[in-house]
Amino acid sequence: MRYAFELGLRGLLRHPRTMGLAIATLAMGLAATMTMLTLLSMLSADPLPGLSQHLYLGWVDSRQAPAAGARATDDVGAPPRLLKLADVQAIADAQPRVRQTALVPTSLTLEGEDARRESVRALLATGPLPSMFGVPLLHGRSWTEQEARDRAPVAIIDARTSLRLFGRADGTGQLFRIGQGQVRVVGVSAEWNPQPGFYALQESDSGWGEALTVRAFLPLDSALALGVTPISAQDCDRGGTGGFRFNELDLGACRFLQLWAELPTSQAVDGFRAALDQYARQRHDTGAFERPPQAQVYNVRAWLTANRVVPDSVRLNLWLSLGLLSLCMVNVAGLLAARFLRRGGELGVRRVLGASRRTVVVQCLVEAGAAGLAGGLLALPLTLFGLWVVRLQDRGYTEQAVLHPGLFVVLLSLAVAVGLLVGLLPAWRAARIEPALQVKSL
Repeated sequence: MRYAFELGLRGLLRHPRTMGLAIATLAMGLAATMTMLTLLSMLSADPLPGLSQHLYLGWVDSRQAPAAGARATDDVGAPPRLLKLADVQAIADAQPRVRQTALVPTSLTLEGEDARRESVRALLATGPLPSMFGVPLLHGRSWTEQEARDRAPVAIIDARTSLRLFGRADGTGQLFRIGQGQVRVVGVSAEWNPQPGFYALQESDSGWGEALTVRAFLPLDSALALGVTPISAQDCDRGGTGGFRFNELDLGACRFLQLWAELPTSQAVDGFRAALDQYARQRHDTGAFERPPQAQVYNVRAWLTANRVVPDSVRLNLWLSLGLLSLCMVNVAGLLAARFLRRGGELGVRRVLGASRRTVVVQCLVEAGAAGLAGGLLALPLTLFGLWVVRLQDRGYTEQAVLHPGLFVVLLSLAVAVGLLVGLLPAWRAARIEPALQVKSL
């Protein structure tokens, strides 16, 4: 068997033109497939490892019934997600043991020392958002429940914002101005930008890109008390203005918050879902909710799928690349069959001298597997080039097109597997040829 391995490796050097063509063909198919597979795996990765499996988005249908003669929205393109502040507070009061946070993204302009200004993306939130979503604090602390209840003007900013506002990375204790007052920095965090930005998906957002980096976190009630108006998507009752609004928010009529709960067990998930159902039914019975009672609970993976965060074009391109790989495999199988049949006399002599069909198959498969491995090594620079071309497209999610070491192992494993697969039929055919006929033709 060892001799069969040696013969298989030596076979790579025979007929170098056909072998080089087979390796190059495999490399092209593997590179195309690995480029799209890498992009898809990065886009499908867990945005908050260790935390996201316990986070669930909750929603109840508080929307008004369609006006007479108007059609109800089908909610297929983008599932509803927004709640009113009063509903969020009522749900939190009904489930005091469940850690919950309702949040809204917005743009803020912070004014620090010496009239330094910095425009940032911020999250305004109720509840313990920093700890629930793993905001990495470098200095200081998060706000307390008492501070949130008292509407204390406190905030967490990231180190880059602190450096630009105050001239140092640790701006704990410093003051900056927003709205109608000053805010004290109680914590400084590292950069926080889970990809995709599942926590506050807007209907018009792709969920990808550096532009979604959150650089400031404030308690919602504190920000509202300072006169800050969230610049975000709104869904307002009749008489209010919905859509994406600037400097205008009717707290009683508009839904603008997304509610997340931390549910560590399946029993907690079932309990939270039952509580939302009960709340929706109670509000419908009192006439506050006009539509039939409806409540939804999504885990992070289901929420991303419902919002189609991974573009359909990526999956389509993966299928096209697999088609190209299949075509390359068929061509390489033909090249290997021609190589093995051309050496039928040599294989026939080995059979006459006592070699079994099994050893002939092993010899041919070793040669095919080695060709696949060589194709995988050649596919590596081609894959890196392909990922570089993807990143040049600048579509937000294309920034994730990076080949990690684990995927390189996948590439080599796939290359060897493809080589063995395309070599299986030619090897079997070569072993089935009668040795007497091959020897006679010499």
